[in-house]
Amino acid sequence: MESSSLMHALLSTQTPLLPAPGVARVYLSLGWGLVLAWVAIWLAQGRAMPAWLRRWLPLALLLLCLLPGPASPAYWLGLAFRAPSVLLTLLAASAVLRHYRPQAAWPVPLGPLRPWALVPVLWGWALLLDTFALWPVSLYALGFAPLTLAVLVLLGLLPWLLRGAGSASMLLTAALVCYVGLRLPSGNVWDALLDPWLWLLLQLDWLRSKRRRA
Repeated sequence: MESSSLMHALLSTQTPLLPAPGVARVYLSLGWGLVLAWVAIWLAQGRAMPAWLRRWLPLALLLLCLLPGPASPAYWLGLAFRAPSVLLTLLAASAVLRHYRPQAAWPVPLGPLRPWALVPVLWGWALLLDTFALWPVSLYALGFAPLTLAVLVLLGLLPWLLRGAGSASMLLTAALVCYVGLRLPSGNVWDALLDPWLWLLLQLDWLRSKRRRA
């Protein structure tokens, strides 16, 4: 294969691999269930409520999202916002795991991403500007290109090769493994690593950390 043909294949966005419909539906329910459970855990912090409600409300929301059709909150959230990113789902899963098994998860769900938070924040702004066609090429469409995935996999493996994997590297690797194996949530790698809610959450967390240091 000629080098030009190879590069064209690596940058091609014409035939993206999409997730299986059944897998995408299960992920939509499970992803939003974990996110809503995380929200319930966060809202319960520092508030007086019965211990049984604090313990079982996140699990109840998770199970409610697993119901089929319009009875599930995930159905309506999916219509409005599509599926959460794999990275947000993993963070939510960590928070839920910590809620029920404090010794088995990171002390702070966003902790692993904080040293690198500015990277997804800036990339989120770049993707936002991309919706207005302000770049020479479509940044979002590049998320379907095989070369983009290869570069991200290499970046995710570098910390493992150089000095051992940290929490952020483990999260990135896990998200990429889910994407490579199942193409969740949309077949676009940017959707696997970032979504509007995670983008806003990282910005708020970054601003709050800067305010504390001031």
